[in-house]
Formats: sequence, structure tokens, C-alpha cells
Amino acid sequence: MTGWDVQMQLWIGGINQMRINNKEFGEWTADDLQALLSNDAYRENNFIDYKVNFAPLVDKCSKREKQAEFRNDVCSFANADGGYIFYGIGESSGAASILAGISIPNIDRFELDRRNELQAIRPTVPEVDFSFIPIQDGKYVVVLYIQRGLYKPYITEEPEGQFHFYIRHGNKKQAMSYTEIRNGFLNAAMLSEDIKSFRKERLEEHITEMKKPFALVQVIPATFRSDYVPMYDMYREGKLNFDALFNGMMYDRAVPNVDGVYFPDYSEQRDFEKLQVFNNGTVELKIDFEIREQNSKSQQLKTERYLIIFDFLDELKKLIQGTSQMYQKLGRSTAMYVCVTIVGCKDLWNYTVNAYGANTPTKVDRNQIVCMPIEIRNIQDDQQVREGIENCIRMTKYSLGIRK
Repeated sequence: MTGWDVQMQLWIGGINQMRINNKEFGEWTADDLQALLSNDAYRENNFIDYKVNFAPLVDKCSKREKQAEFRNDVCSFANADGGYIFYGIGESSGAASILAGISIPNIDRFELDRRNELQAIRPTVPEVDFSFIPIQDGKYVVVLYIQRGLYKPYITEEPEGQFHFYIRHGNKKQAMSYTEIRNGFLNAAMLSEDIKSFRKERLEEHITEMKKPFALVQVIPATFRSDYVPMYDMYREGKLNFDALFNGMMYDRAVPNVDGVYFPDYSEQRDFEKLQVFNNGTVELKIDFEIREQNSKSQQLKTERYLIIFDFLDELKKLIQGTSQMYQKLGRSTAMYVCVTIVGCKDLWNYTVNAYGANTPTKVDRNQIVCMPIEIRNIQDDQQVREGIENCIRMTKYSLGIRK
């Protein structure tokens, strides 16, 4: 494999695609690591760094300084395009030269200590995965996979009051330039504005076709401004099975359009749900609410209209779970923003539970409810997905005036 092949593997579909012996991160063994030795294809570069030992364990006298250096190394990759640090592999002129390994009595404790050390990074700790590869004599090569940061620039404060900005350039970390720091802050602010603009554009399209009160849900990746996934090609080639991923949310086969794929109901018997999967990685579901009528107890001649949200909350859960499974199939790990917008429900009643545990009706107080995006930092992390679903359901209920 040439150096160019490795670079292409690192860039196509994101840094997640790096492979050794056609294996992905987390699958590598000691035998696979042999392929790195004296191999120019895996020379140190923007994405790869070799360290023969883990300095904070070796240099006890300068432990604090070495811990700070460890944090700066992680920040430098997160502020660039992500990458891999191999601890326990020596290098010569940038090429891996020896599998030395490092002694780790307890790998769980080692990882916990490292994660604790990273807590000092601001504004938040970058996404970092660990892999412990056993080699000879009870030693390990420890590989850190640092994902490209979504909240850059990441900084360290070493010592207190002195802030440091580092970025990976070539085979080493460097202090970030003023322009790089400025662009990092501007990019973070632009993400929020771009999500708002995307939501507004999509909402306006659905409002023109509005027949009933509805909810519009988008699961938007943090990479949606620059990413491209040919969704219809992935479907046609059998790499994505939308029927399995989003079971019950579609009524016909996938149809391509300029944005990605959508799933029409040509029978026109139902206009309940509309699912679209965009080439930028966004998944969108428009779902009409069920409205029921019943006579008011206090005024027998007056008919009240009640909003039923149980089906919607169930579909919201399935949409997020299906999106998570889709990204696992794609091998992409990214932050997601779940955005819920509710339209046309003003003055509809719904049931809520009061302080005494009894059902009491409340009215929706506005016609358009734009809920704050709920962040799921890693769409492939099952625990984070479950927490994201719970937060979305809770937020949606509160937005409609439902206490429980």
C-alpha cells in the first residue's frame, strides 16, 4: 500500500476509514501492527503519531509537565482532522521502527486516569477512543483515536492563566495561528446558524402542504454542511436497508431526488408520515398529529379538540434509533442534533398530570413551537442515544405543556 492509498483511506468518509491489513480501529492485533514497521505508507503525518513510551508513567519527576503535553497532543489532533497516537511504538525518521510496548498493570485504571487527565481540556473533552493491543512480555501498544473536534478550538490551561492552542501539522503539533484560532471560533458559531437556516427552509416547504397539525423532526449531523453520502446509491447497492432501519415509516420503495431519497405513498390513502434521508446525512420525519374530539364536561354543548401525541413520541424514538443504526452501518461517528418543530396545535387540549397525580387538561399556548436542538455527542454510542431520546421526549412534552 502506498502513502497515497493511506491518505485516501483517511480522507474518504472521514478519519474512521483508516485500516491496517483491511481491519478497522479496534480490530488490530500485534500481527497487524507488524505491517507498520519500516512502512512509508504509515509514516508519521497529519493523522499518525508514534511514541515509544507513555511519558507521564516514565518521567515521574516531570509528571505534571508530561500530563500537560499529553493533553496538548490530543488537542492538536482534535483541532485538525483527527488521528491516531500509537504509544509503545518507536520511530526512526517518522517511520515505525520497533514494537516496544508499555507495561500496564491495569488497563481499565490506565484508561480512567487518562480520561480524568483530559477533563482539563476546554470547552469540552474531544471524542477519544482507546485500544489496548497485547504484545510480548505482558506489554501493550495503546492506540488513541482522536476524532476531529466539533467544538474547536480546544485549549489547555497550563499553568493556570496561560492558555495554549495547538494543531497537528505534518508530523508534529504546532501553536495555532491567529487565523486558525479565529476560524475555529467562527465555525462553531456558524454551525448553530446553519442548523437554524436548514430547519427554517424545511419547515416552510412543509407548511405550504399543511393539512393537519404536524411535527417535523430532523436528526442533523454536525458535519451536514460539508459531508456527502450518496444515499440512493447506498440503498441500491444494498449497503443501507432503509426498510429495516426505519421500519413502519415508509409506504413504498426509496425514490431519489436532488437532496437524497424519499419514500412516497403512491396509494394516497395515508398522509400520516413523510420520511426523507438527505445526502448530507440528515434524516427527517414529518408526522401528522392525531386529533380527537369530545364534549366538554362543564359545557355539554361545546366540543373540545384533544391532541394525541403517543404515536408521535413512539415514532420519534424509532427515528433516532434508526439513524443511530444507519451511522453504525456507515462507520461514521459524529455528534447529532435532534430538532423538533411543532405546528398548528394552538388551543388544542392535551392531558397532563397535576401535583396530586390526577389527569388535568392543558392547552397548547402557541401555533409554532421550535424546540431547542438536543445534542447526542456520539450517534453510535447506545447510552448517549438512549439519553438523547429521553431528553427529546421530555422536551417535547414540556413544550406542549405536559408535565409528565
